[in-house]
Amino acid sequence: MSELAKLLQHGEDAVYAGQFAQGEAAARHVIGQSPGTARAHYILAISSLFQNRHADALAHVEKAVELDGAESQFHFTKGVCLAAVGRPAEAIHAYRRALELRPMFFEARANLGNLLETAQRFDEAAEQYSRALRMKPDVVPVLNGLGVSEIAMGRFEDAVRHLQRALSLQPDFATAHNNIASAYGKLKQGEKAIEHLRRAVAIRPDFADAWISLGEQLYMAGRDKEAVPCLDRALAIDPDNEGIRYLRDSIAGVKVGRAPDTFVRDFFDRFAADFDKRLTVDLEYRTPQEFIAFLEPVFKSRPKMRIADLGCGTGLSGILLRPHASYMVGVDLSGKMLEKARERAVFDELAEMEVAAFLEGREAASFDLVTAVDVFVYVGDLAPVFRASRHALPPRGLFAFSVERLDGAGEGEDFRLARTGRYAHSDAYVKALAAKSGCALVDERDTVLRKEDGKPVHGRLYLFEMLPG
Repeated sequence: MSELAKLLQHGEDAVYAGQFAQGEAAARHVIGQSPGTARAHYILAISSLFQNRHADALAHVEKAVELDGAESQFHFTKGVCLAAVGRPAEAIHAYRRALELRPMFFEARANLGNLLETAQRFDEAAEQYSRALRMKPDVVPVLNGLGVSEIAMGRFEDAVRHLQRALSLQPDFATAHNNIASAYGKLKQGEKAIEHLRRAVAIRPDFADAWISLGEQLYMAGRDKEAVPCLDRALAIDPDNEGIRYLRDSIAGVKVGRAPDTFVRDFFDRFAADFDKRLTVDLEYRTPQEFIAFLEPVFKSRPKMRIADLGCGTGLSGILLRPHASYMVGVDLSGKMLEKARERAVFDELAEMEVAAFLEGREAASFDLVTAVDVFVYVGDLAPVFRASRHALPPRGLFAFSVERLDGAGEGEDFRLARTGRYAHSDAYVKALAAKSGCALVDERDTVLRKEDGKPVHGRLYLFEMLPG
């Protein structure tokens, strides 16, 4: 072994022993003698990385890759550095390059799976996790990651199998208990979900997400008195979380006007990746088609309109509204959903805002038609939206929307938050509010919005026209 090679080995050993100054000095000495030595730049990279100097580490490892692009370890370390500085797409590319050079590189596969999971590319993540597990079948974080991806893909039995394996290897892994509870919840095995969630919070008493999930499962089981203290615990851990407070108050019987913006945004951001499939395939969702058929007489008499599509989501309704629009704006709280809508290229403009605030912020009479398809399931009090629509529409402007039907409403009951977490509205409330807001009923129609647990969810479509004055 040459003297420079010995010095390199000494430098690398020093870095791994935590003797960073000594290791870096050795690497720099080698670079001074032989500037094209890729491994010396790599030693500087890992030393910087171990000291959380991520930008420095990236600069050094990029130099190593430039000098020796055939070394898989360099590409792997580049991926680690890129992920650390918030450049996940480039990190994914670096890990893939490392795997091209060394297909059996376990750490690169595991890290790639993790980044793909974070990017909500769950099918790709599951593939990488599975390939990693074929090399090392008992790595708990990889089993957990595979389970999370399978839950997101609707493969709940597979998720349970992998998460059970993770827990057999590490019984005190609170996150895996929380995740397997999610899978059991989807499989309608609530008691098993509750059992695992109780275990999760026993292991980690400050695990807010597990307390929330435990509260939700107890609530779905009809055990409201047990659910509320769980959500109180979650609020004590995260007192500024409006979503927890919303759920807690709803279960406790406090009348809540609408779901908080953060709750709606986070919920839809999580499911944006495969939202269309969940609705159209899993839930047999046909509300957009029913809605367009309902509005057909309008389109015949008013062929091109300025349309605001409230709660546009990924653009399922926007696709069908587009032929009837001279200009169309899609509005949604979820940035992830709007990214999907942007890919469809059917909107002239997209706005990431709460729907009433959006309408209030536009010039008066900006639109001819305001639509809200399956949006008011997250809004109980519709008065602000009616007021905002009145502002945004001219006389004879149209406001069309769907609601879940509140059948058997008690006297004076305007809306109700169901155990599903969605609002239903009484027909009397909608019509009284419309009259108060200066709107005339043009048409209404009962419909089936979707299926839930194999049962139809009944709704009603409304079309109102703004009266002069």
